[in-house]
Amino acid sequence: MNVLLRGVRVIDPLAGSDRRSCSAWLRDGRLVAIDRKLNAHGAVVVDLSRSAGAEAVVLCPGFIDLHAHLREPGEERKETIRSGAAAAAAGGFAQVVAMANTTPTVDSPARVGQARARSARAPVRILAAAAVSRGLHGSDLVDIPGCAAAGAAAFSDDGRNAAPPRLLAEAIRAAADSDRAVLVHPEDEGMVAAANPGIPSVVRASLRPAACEATAVETALRALADAGRGRLHLQHLSAGPSLTLLRAARDLGLAVTAEVTPHHLSMWVPFEREPTPEALRKVNPPLRGEHDRELMVQALREGLIDAVATDHAPHEMADKECDYDDAAPGMIGLETALATCLTLGGMGGDWLGVLVERLTAGPWRVLGSHAGLIEPRLETGERATLTLFDPAAEITVGAEPLRSLSQNTPLLGTPLRGRVLLTMVNGDVAHVERTTALAQAFPESARVVA
Repeated sequence: MNVLLRGVRVIDPLAGSDRRSCSAWLRDGRLVAIDRKLNAHGAVVVDLSRSAGAEAVVLCPGFIDLHAHLREPGEERKETIRSGAAAAAAGGFAQVVAMANTTPTVDSPARVGQARARSARAPVRILAAAAVSRGLHGSDLVDIPGCAAAGAAAFSDDGRNAAPPRLLAEAIRAAADSDRAVLVHPEDEGMVAAANPGIPSVVRASLRPAACEATAVETALRALADAGRGRLHLQHLSAGPSLTLLRAARDLGLAVTAEVTPHHLSMWVPFEREPTPEALRKVNPPLRGEHDRELMVQALREGLIDAVATDHAPHEMADKECDYDDAAPGMIGLETALATCLTLGGMGGDWLGVLVERLTAGPWRVLGSHAGLIEPRLETGERATLTLFDPAAEITVGAEPLRSLSQNTPLLGTPLRGRVLLTMVNGDVAHVERTTALAQAFPESARVVA
């Protein structure tokens, strides 16, 4: 591999750098140099320059996803480590944190070790979150020191929120001793059950008012305060009242961070692109009104929300081609996250640099330096972990086969802007857009087969 990329915009948020009309030299998996005027002897030159006024192709550190469901072990018909990693690479994600709600649950040091072993050969870095409570039941705390020592990047019962405040506070304290964050799915399960009488599964219950989220956020913040130390991360916020509580907690100096999903940035009820079947847009927490969506966009822009996270949730179509109330919640998002945020999520144009920060440095700060992530920096001389994308390139979701085993997205057939051209992880090519000159610039021997 010996390639010179010309005419790119280089955004490196941790370095505080945003430079236009640059060249980047990649050789033998390393980022050799970045400069406005650069000659690389013997390199294959890929000129990505755009005409004056057109959006430039962007080179940045590889994206980090704090929140994905990869289904292995137990539900490999929906997704596997291999297919999920391929989807991540195609979406520009170099590092992904997989949630613990597999079958069996990742709720012991041994299972953390097994999860890491399954992911060892993936083309992107897959980090394992361990559960907070055994079986996600909210009763017994997992061996947090043991799971951290085995390599757990964080702790989360995501998919459920059954742990009482006392147990959550204990988990936050224990995780703090290993410099790990606790990630909470903020929905009050008692309120969800009360809003859906007669529904046997709190996970599939459809009615989930904003108060369910705000109450759970308030409870989690109280647990953080009671813990006296440690870090709390609020997953997939969707409603304005939650932001009010988050802002107040920050003003008090509490160590709390938050994320928003591409779908909560870009879709609302009613959404003009109504899918068939309707259950393709069923997700926990649900899509809310346009006002809530606008508040999420503003919170992400100003930094109240720290990160974009996909909550990639693959399902078989049989679980979506049924009555809305019976359908499984969730949608895939790894491959469409960038384009969704750019085209529909209010993060294109002048906000593109902020979006890159929330996909790279933001997630890095949430998890901290001990989580096992590669620091998202474009360091010359180091093995490259980076993403190259064209924010103006048009795509139609599903027009090309998706890498995920599942197709459960309400965006099927939707035209978007934003195409990932190249993803490299620790010097290896995890994804290259085959319809561009880049496919010829990087030989097959340089690529990781996903």
